[in-house]
Amino acid sequence: MKTGDLVLAQTFSEGQVTRRVVEKEGDTIYICTEEEWLSAQKEHREPLCVGFNSRYIAPVTAKRSYHHSVSNA
Repeated sequence: MKTGDLVLAQTFSEGQVTRRVVEKEGDTIYICTEEEWLSAQKEHREPLCVGFNSRYIAPVTAKRSYHHSVSNA
């Protein structure tokens, strides 16, 4: 996992939530919401984040859709 990656964090209050990786230090992964990530980029500052033990964090895997419409026009 690297800075900016989307991850799933297992929380006690909200269950599984999607977050952005801010930093990784050993077994601790610092994450923030998408809204905070975008605000921090726009304002040229570090995002406000919280640290989670890596055992509660999983990478988001992209799901591909093989069903799409094709136009014959």
